Amino acid sequence: MNIKIKHLELTNFKCFRHKEFYFDSDITTFKGRNGVGKTTIADAILFCLFGKNTAGQSDLELFKTRENGKTIPNLDHSVEMTLEIDPVANINVKTVTLKRSIKEVWIKKRGSEESVFKNNTCEYFVNGESYTQADYKKYIDSIISEDLFRAITNPQYFLSLKWQIQREFLAKMVGDIEPEAIANTDELVTLCHALDDSNDDIISYRKHLSYQIKQIKDKLDKIPVRLEEQNKALPECLDWDALQMELAQAQHELKDVDKKYIAIKSGNADEVKRAEIRQQLQEHSSSLSAIESRTRTFIAFKENQKNQAVALATRKFNALVTTQRDLEAAIPSFDTLISRCRETLAKCEQDAEKIRLSWAENNARKVEWSDDDNICPTCGQYLPAELIAERRQKALETLNSRKALRKQALTEEADRVKAIREGANKEIELNEQRKAEKEKALADVKEQINQVFAQKAKLEKEPLPTYADLLAKDEEYQALLAKGKALNDAMNTTFTGDEDAIKQQLDELVQRKNVLSEGINTLNTQLATRQQYDKVLALIDSINAEQKDLVKQLSELEKKEDIACQYQDRQNAILEERVNQHFALVRWKMFRTINNGGDPVQEPYCECLVGGIPYGGGLNQAARLNAGLDVINTMCKHYRVSAPIVIDNSESTLDIIPTTGQQIRLQVADTELQTL
Repeated sequence: MNIKIKHLELTNFKCFRHKEFYFDSDITTFKGRNGVGKTTIADAILFCLFGKNTAGQSDLELFKTRENGKTIPNLDHSVEMTLEIDPVANINVKTVTLKRSIKEVWIKKRGSEESVFKNNTCEYFVNGESYTQADYKKYIDSIISEDLFRAITNPQYFLSLKWQIQREFLAKMVGDIEPEAIANTDELVTLCHALDDSNDDIISYRKHLSYQIKQIKDKLDKIPVRLEEQNKALPECLDWDALQMELAQAQHELKDVDKKYIAIKSGNADEVKRAEIRQQLQEHSSSLSAIESRTRTFIAFKENQKNQAVALATRKFNALVTTQRDLEAAIPSFDTLISRCRETLAKCEQDAEKIRLSWAENNARKVEWSDDDNICPTCGQYLPAELIAERRQKALETLNSRKALRKQALTEEADRVKAIREGANKEIELNEQRKAEKEKALADVKEQINQVFAQKAKLEKEPLPTYADLLAKDEEYQALLAKGKALNDAMNTTFTGDEDAIKQQLDELVQRKNVLSEGINTLNTQLATRQQYDKVLALIDSINAEQKDLVKQLSELEKKEDIACQYQDRQNAILEERVNQHFALVRWKMFRTINNGGDPVQEPYCECLVGGIPYGGGLNQAARLNAGLDVINTMCKHYRVSAPIVIDNSESTLDIIPTTGQQIRLQVADTELQTL
């Protein structure tokens, strides 16, 4: 539907007592100074339709005629507007005349000569027929709603709304994005199905994921503290099996002490003492056997050590002898090589002498010329002088050529001999050097042979310690022998009747019992911590297992979040692409990236851009106007409706983009109000 204004008549409306305006079907321009009534035209249009001015104010006092800043009383104020409404492409075009008027009610109070203002009343007319306020509003709404009219007639209206309202309109304009357009991978297809099953959107889904991830991270952050607390409460780890064996041994010994104590009290002191001595003798015998075994092992070790040292010295001696023989065999070969090289040098001298003689002989060669060479072999007469000279010159050139070839051959032969001589001299020098090195090595080897032979002889003569000598020098062994003798003597001693000895025995048993009892108590205390240790350790294992499970859950949730992020990124890109397809000039940024303390995420947003510059920051007046007109064109196309667009301060923009709706341009100029 296309709505156009054909005629506008103002009566006692703001600055006009009476004024009529006629509008072109495309562009109508009003020019004039500030305050001559250009904005009044826009206010009149909105007043006639909706009873409000361009600022959305509905106070009727705003529309009354004023002079010198004061309202002129007792006037009727009205706006009559003729519209041409084209429902569909010039089919059933109709003309509608609308009128809204304000009537002032003045009354004269009793006893007063002057009338006073009581109130205002409004009257409404459609094609000359009177309407009630409700019916008039209903009729206007059947043509176009106030919000839509303002949006498609004021270039600044839509872009001045909150971004949430702008975004809601743009999203509804392009409709829902089908999941098939977003899901281009198996993971995104699975996510689409999950969103369908839960009847959830991607934003809520991501918020739920973020909440779950935060919960798990909070739990993970607490785990190190929990582990530290349990580790502090964890008793020392002991060798529980060894402690148990030690406890059993101590308990067994304690029983044995009790038996001995009872036996002594019963008059069997001698038997108890001898039993102790027999046990000590067994331990004594074991100690002697251990020392004797250790001594035999030591002797075997020393013998093996000596044998290894002698064998090593023997191998070293034999290797040096072999090296000596090899060196002695190698040295004469160098003399042979040197002799051959000197023979080569002598041969080179002979060859060099031959070359010198040949060189002198070649230099001495002259042209061989006889008188017969001056006679023609055919006729026998002397040849002409110039021919003889020519033949002599040719013979000289031939001789010189042959001499040059000979010199070249002799030079090459001399170079060859020289190279052989230099090679032979180097070979002599090298062989003499190698011979000297071998002779020095031979001298060193002979010296080493003497040293190794002396060392080997010394090792072979070194005596080994004997078993008897070692035991005789072992103080511990000798002390054990003495102790054994004392124990054997004690076996023949009788304690019966010796009260002091019996008392000493009993005291020793009591002391031993006390020591054993104290040790048993300590062992029981240590073993008692095992249950607590196992309990705390099980709890630590449980916390570690919980941590592992939480890490696994976190990994899975973060993977889901990554997929959801991909989904939202694609959804955002598709939404922005589809929205921007509807606009020729402006571009819309439908999302913005925020960082809420974690990974950057995109949240819904709406911002108009022109050439990459935000509408609300940095755009000049012309760009802002054309941006608003581009938005109006899109809205008109979407709602399939157009209405007159009021462009204020249009003089500031030279290139106003075309619009589907009628344009009413208001321009500031140093003239009275003019209509173009």
